[in-house]
Amino acid sequence: MVEYKGGCLCGETIFTANGEPTNPHLCSCTMCQKSSGAPTVAWVEFSLDSFQWTQNKPALYRSSQNTQRCFCQKCGGFLGAINDGDSSIFITIASLSNPDSIIPGKQHSYKEHMPSWWDVLILR
Repeated sequence: MVEYKGGCLCGETIFTANGEPTNPHLCSCTMCQKSSGAPTVAWVEFSLDSFQWTQNKPALYRSSQNTQRCFCQKCGGFLGAINDGDSSIFITIASLSNPDSIIPGKQHSYKEHMPSWWDVLILR
């Protein structure tokens, strides 16, 4: 079974996920942009059954009626999101210890919200 580890900028909030990641994709919605400070966020999903916060739990911020965003309580590093009642957690690919281990697919949600200067050159 494959194990994925990751965490925040300061190393205070760490997670581990075991098993198969699903739905690696990009999102350029305004909530992702505002919460990350980036024009696009690369996401991957893990089953909550295979995921755990192994060092410190993140702060949660309710960004919409059904979604909470996960941030490190110390450095504010953006780590993920969870939808109410969902059986999976969305983790930012950049917060993985090895972000090269998961490559986003061609799905790009809210591509129309990208800034006019942003051009994704290669999508695999």
